Amino acid sequence: MGRKIRCVWRVWPLICGFLLVSAGSLAAQSNITVDRVLAEPNLTYGSAAYLALVAAQEISPDSSPREAFDTLRRLGPEPSDRIRAGDEIALGAYAHILMERLGFRGGLLYRIAPGPRYAARWLQRTRIVEPPALPGMRLSGARALRILERAARYREGERLW
Repeated sequence: MGRKIRCVWRVWPLICGFLLVSAGSLAAQSNITVDRVLAEPNLTYGSAAYLALVAAQEISPDSSPREAFDTLRRLGPEPSDRIRAGDEIALGAYAHILMERLGFRGGLLYRIAPGPRYAARWLQRTRIVEPPALPGMRLSGARALRILERAARYREGERLW
């Protein structure tokens, strides 16, 4: 019996080391993905799906933007079949994805006709998106992350005035 316990204590540091290295590589992979999103001059659908789904905890941070885009197609709001993960996304479409994935109810018009136009308007009204917030605008990866951060703060009950 004593021999088994000594053997386990010899193997234990190896197991802990393996777990620490594998966890560090997953964190490094998600950091690389976020760095790539930050560097995008125009946000892509894949990156937008990655940001929204990771924030909603519907995918793991070590997923790729392509996997996130495929998951978004399954969960909705569905991008058109003509849209690819590498295509640029407009502010309104990004706002609509955030509204649906983060569970925001929106205003009266959004509840009547949910879509990019009223999603962008509601996010601007709640100050999640700083003006100008035209639904057809392109946005950078850095601005998309700022919007996501403010959306998370709003979701937690913080007023953004």
